[in-house]
Amino acid sequence: MALHSNTSPVYVAFFFILSCVFITAGSGLSSESSSGLLAPYDELYYRGVRAYFSEDWERAAEFLEKSISTREKLLQTRRKCHDECSTTGDDKISKLDKEDFTLWDLGILEWSQVRAECVRFCMGRSVSPAALLPVSSDIEYEFGTRNPYNYLQVTYYKLDKLAKAASAAHTFFVANPSHLEMRNNIEKYRRILGVKEESFQDREREQEQHWEMYDEAIRAESSSDWMKAVKKWKECVNETLKQTENCRAQCVMASRVIPEEPDTAQGLYERAADLSLSLLSCKQMCVTLVSMRPGRVSALEDFLPLQLEHLHIAQFKAGDLKGAVETLRSQLLFYPTDTDSLSNLEVYTQSLEGNTEAQDTGPMQEIAKYVSRALQEKRLLYFGMANLDFKFSDPDLWTPEDVVPESLRETWRAEKEKLHEKLKHGEKLEEVDDSGFYAGGPVPVVGVTVTMDDQGLNGTNRVVLDGVLSQSECDRVMQLSTVAASVGDGYRGRRSPHTPHEKFEGLTVLSALKLAQDKVVNHSDARLLHEIGETVKVLMDSYFRSHSIIYFAYTHLVCRTAIPGHQEGRLDLSHPVHVDNCILEPETRQCWREAPAFTHRDLSAVLYLNDDFEGGDFFFADRDAKTVTARVKPKCGRLVGFTSGPVNPHGVTAVTGGRRCALALWFTTEKHHRDMEREEAEELWAADGKSVVKEEKGDGESAVKTARSGRSQGNKRSKDRERVTGRRDEL
Repeated sequence: MALHSNTSPVYVAFFFILSCVFITAGSGLSSESSSGLLAPYDELYYRGVRAYFSEDWERAAEFLEKSISTREKLLQTRRKCHDECSTTGDDKISKLDKEDFTLWDLGILEWSQVRAECVRFCMGRSVSPAALLPVSSDIEYEFGTRNPYNYLQVTYYKLDKLAKAASAAHTFFVANPSHLEMRNNIEKYRRILGVKEESFQDREREQEQHWEMYDEAIRAESSSDWMKAVKKWKECVNETLKQTENCRAQCVMASRVIPEEPDTAQGLYERAADLSLSLLSCKQMCVTLVSMRPGRVSALEDFLPLQLEHLHIAQFKAGDLKGAVETLRSQLLFYPTDTDSLSNLEVYTQSLEGNTEAQDTGPMQEIAKYVSRALQEKRLLYFGMANLDFKFSDPDLWTPEDVVPESLRETWRAEKEKLHEKLKHGEKLEEVDDSGFYAGGPVPVVGVTVTMDDQGLNGTNRVVLDGVLSQSECDRVMQLSTVAASVGDGYRGRRSPHTPHEKFEGLTVLSALKLAQDKVVNHSDARLLHEIGETVKVLMDSYFRSHSIIYFAYTHLVCRTAIPGHQEGRLDLSHPVHVDNCILEPETRQCWREAPAFTHRDLSAVLYLNDDFEGGDFFFADRDAKTVTARVKPKCGRLVGFTSGPVNPHGVTAVTGGRRCALALWFTTEKHHRDMEREEAEELWAADGKSVVKEEKGDGESAVKTARSGRSQGNKRSKDRERVTGRRDEL
């Protein structure tokens, strides 16, 4: 339908606003599910969780599985009804051009009602009234983070259904790759007889297939297999479009309703527009959801244009010039003035000289439709921002300026320029450490010297100190680790959580004390482990100057041993690049201070005990997790100290021979996150009449609180979920 140029902007906008179907969940609907209709999946989930905590494992498995399958059926039903009703009411729209302009509002209302009734009727054939109601944000968070599979993993383990437990563990871990305990569980399942490799299947794989195709396409490019790359990029584009449509279809069920009570501040049109704009915004945000890889916290910018760029280059190198022209013209729909793309198009068309049909090939029809629809929706949403006080965050970088109302353009330009600059420079501007710590303070321990500082380590708030331990002290702690580490805190010499090529052992101060009480190790050696920690604390507190008091957050004696016969051709790391108090995302160079990261940690230290092993170098890296900025070779008494935040990504190279031992320590300025195990050990020593250095304790601060989330404290209920158990950190 053509727009009349002489119409009022309000009426034009209102027409497009109502081009989105909206359905409201009526009040007074029964919560009981009719026979044969889908029940509310959130209710099934609640039942499963209750059964889980009651240790009724059979019922827990039944209800958790039902909640997952019911939710999947609900999503499929929404997509089916969305498709069935996509043309309903179009006959009424086609008449509007011929009718008097004053009747447009009534015509659009009738059209939207017919479309809504179609979807309502379609859904009602398969879904109970209660299941049509929107679920809570907590339930959305649970399923969004795949937490049902966390419960299922334990449930199936208790039921001795180990293959199913392994599958649930793997499915959860795909979306939570920093969850160390689940990583350990998966390694345990791999060693259990009867659990086969095919058991480790991602049960949510159907929704993530475009990422598999993306990775396959990248691999084909890296091996210069251009024919395969073309095939995989085409599949990736098509699957991305499919997943986007699946996501948009879910927006037909509104989570908001038009208030029945009269609102003096808003009229009917304003309320209807607000609801309709919310649904349009929901559809636009599918760009972000589809371009976010499982386990990541931010989306890959320009995901679809990026695929098209890869595709036209692969087509050119594979000799498919006509296909390259079609793909490049599709990409130009997003960025029509991009000089590189226009230059490439000229090269392609010149290479096709004489083939007029190929030279005139237009863009892909599905991409043209995608862009046209997106622009139409953006115009409406920006109109709502300018005239209806609607809030909208555009997920696309390619949005052209002419869809933005004049009143918003200045702010829009400034924000877009700022974002483009960040992406252009990869946020590789000077790193700023806002931790409140400043390197360069005195070293108050006799015999300890600064070997490398910020300048030598090419970074901020970093130091290497030598002479912290004597050789005899290193030997004593190494002996302690040999006797006790494999049974110290439950690792029992199993393989490292980061690589299958190394064995991992660990010991805490409290574990060492208890082993001394059991006469497994000497009391003096256990006390030495404690005293070394106190020395490190003094050094860290003095060198990294701050007005804040620091407390021990965790202390862990860690040994890694190369497994003979498992070292040939190793390309992995003993510990991948990471940041201690946030989740590093190398693709975007972001680091998110949220669970499961140890967000309360402020200072980190690693004290080495030996150097008679191969590999195992400590290194600092750039946020891209690829560029090494400094290396440190371990040796007895060498301490590496640094602030725990995003300015100091670090890792450990593969230990390819021998046994590498170090004492890892973390410190916090938050008293309620102090190491309670260490204090328990000190109290046990005090009870035996042996004095130890103890931290000062404030009054009234005995409660241990959950770790804060620096990124989204407003959503505290979601972020405080018990998704990470245990305090061991295998660094």
